[in-house]
Amino acid sequence: MFGNRCISRSLSVLMGAGVIMFSLAAPAAAASKTVPEDLQGKFRGTVTGAASEISGEFTMILQGERGGFTITWSGRDRIGFQKSPDGKMFRSEAGGRILDGNPAYWARLEGDSLIVYSMRVGFHGGYDIYTYIYTPAEGGVDMVIRHLRSGSEPLESKARLKRYDR
Repeated sequence: MFGNRCISRSLSVLMGAGVIMFSLAAPAAAASKTVPEDLQGKFRGTVTGAASEISGEFTMILQGERGGFTITWSGRDRIGFQKSPDGKMFRSEAGGRILDGNPAYWARLEGDSLIVYSMRVGFHGGYDIYTYIYTPAEGGVDMVIRHLRSGSEPLESKARLKRYDR
């Protein structure tokens, strides 16, 4: 029991510090706007790089909605985000209980880029954090995926996702 309580406390501190850090880093002006039009739509491309669990053909559909957006990755994961009460970030109700292995999601705008975070805690207390950075580019979106796993070196993959809905 002590081990679970210790992991829970450590995770609470880690999550709290992460939310504070990202809240301070996100400019208030950028977060007050909705997702840029250039990022909304249907995109696909080939992901290459070191984060091999996310490689090959990849699709992303981003739909702006009142007060937030919905993003779908490769037709399987669909996550809705709503602007946080302070307007600085987007939060997601998806995931559920992080200590049960369910991921937590949050996002923010930085300039013209949308940054989406996903964090999952494994059953042994280790963590996986994915950062998806979407930036408008000619004919589509540039995507960078960063993967940080506890005890491992960070990995990165990239793709130019071409728009296919117009």
